[in-house]
Amino acid sequence: MSQEFLIQNSWLIALAVGSGLMLIWPVLTKGGGTRVTVPQATLMINQKKAVLIDIREDDFVNNSGVVPNAKRIAIKELKDKANTLAKTKETPLIVLCQTGARSGAAATVLKAAGYTEVFVLDGGLNAWKEAGMPVKKVEAGEAAPAKPRAPKPAKQSPNKQ
Repeated sequence: MSQEFLIQNSWLIALAVGSGLMLIWPVLTKGGGTRVTVPQATLMINQKKAVLIDIREDDFVNNSGVVPNAKRIAIKELKDKANTLAKTKETPLIVLCQTGARSGAAATVLKAAGYTEVFVLDGGLNAWKEAGMPVKKVEAGEAAPAKPRAPKPAKQSPNKQ
C-alpha cells in the first residue's frame, strides 16, 4: 500500500521537496558572511575599526567609483592575498561588491583564511551610494593594482622680491 501511495503521489512529493528547497535556497547561497546594512557597516568601521574590502573588478570600479579607504582586491586574487587584509584575524572585515551578490563567496574565502568576523555589505556599492555615503571617482590608472611610483616633486613657492 505504501509503495502504491508513493508512486501515485510522486508529483506531490516532488513538489513538496522542491518548495522546501526554494525556501532554504537563500540561506544556502548567502555565503560565509553575516549581512549588514550601510548604517551597521559605518558603525563597525567607526567603532570597531572594521576594514572594508572591495572585491569588484576594475571595469566596475572605473564606472562606479570607490569607497574612500576601502582595500581593493579582485575576488580572483582574494585567496592568495587574504592574509594581507588586516593586522589580526579578529579584525572585522566587511566585503563589498557592486550589488551584494558576489560578496558571500568572498566572505566564505575569508572565513576559510581564518578571519573570525566577516560581514557582507547588503546591497553592495549600490546601497552605499543610495544611503548618500561618500564615493570617489577613480583617476586614470588608480584602479589597476598598485605599482611603485616615483615621488611627486615638491611644489616650489615663487620667490617674492
